[in-house]
Amino acid sequence: MAKNRWIQVVTMLFVIGIISVLVINIKNQGDIVGVGDEAYEFQLEDEEGKMYQLSDYKGKPVVLNFFSTWCKSCHTQAPSMIRFEQEVADDVQVFTVVRSESPRALEQYLERTGFTDRLYIFDFDTEVSDRYGVVGQPETIIIDEDGIIVNHIMGPISGEEVGDIIKEISKS
Repeated sequence: MAKNRWIQVVTMLFVIGIISVLVINIKNQGDIVGVGDEAYEFQLEDEEGKMYQLSDYKGKPVVLNFFSTWCKSCHTQAPSMIRFEQEVADDVQVFTVVRSESPRALEQYLERTGFTDRLYIFDFDTEVSDRYGVVGQPETIIIDEDGIIVNHIMGPISGEEVGDIIKEISKS
């Protein structure tokens, strides 16, 4: 009898937990920005502590490539994204947003891969990722020069494909 009571209590706590998570997620959905919305303003730091603010790049397209060091797809897409970043460095701002990882984890990744030719900024608490509706990695958000989100790509994408999207939205 006591065992049945214990199972009921645990089940009830589990159900309450699930309902709480759903309610919180529904409440937070209004805060998520998507395609067609003005981009969420943020300020994030790089591995040296330098701060980057999205609004400083208004007037040029911005690419946010959300990334984790353990993500195999992120690793696979990195070489083409690095080439893209180097090709468009003067015209497009590309940020590689490190989701919920430490500078040490990134440092170890860079030592292992040699992918140092990128601008990595840290979303330590995933606030920025959450506001953009990022649920995995890699995910890429493309923002036009007016600060409007024009694309949200879930999963890997090559630098060439990002370049094609940028050309389509470019006002020049």
